[in-house]
Amino acid sequence: MRRQSVNLWAVLVCVVIGQLVPALWHASFSELWTQLNGFTAEQVKAAHGPAPYLARIVSTSFMAYTMAWVFTKIPVKTLLLGFLIGLLFGTVFVLFEIIVKDMFSLRPLLLSFIDGGASVIVYTITGSILGIWRTYD
Repeated sequence: MRRQSVNLWAVLVCVVIGQLVPALWHASFSELWTQLNGFTAEQVKAAHGPAPYLARIVSTSFMAYTMAWVFTKIPVKTLLLGFLIGLLFGTVFVLFEIIVKDMFSLRPLLLSFIDGGASVIVYTITGSILGIWRTYD
């Protein structure tokens, strides 16, 4: 019997997508995000260096590899199941945690949806890709 294994090419594609989606997402909401955070445009421009982008690459790499590994154990073998599990993981493990953290920090709920929305989309796309693009030993 063949055993499902982690597809490193699929993980790599998910990492790349995990960089593009948040960039596009936050670009779409940049003015509102800046306003809800109480920042000025100058503060945002001055604060950005390479560290957040490197952290996003590392974080997305661990997330995609871990999800791929979990998918081999369940096993997830369809796009639809991968989509649903990715949506579930993104919503429960990321979005809900951001909402709770922001509530304690007295930040607007809309800001939680902007910050967490990109992650939910990334998790959902990652789950879909990993669900359909499998490898076997």
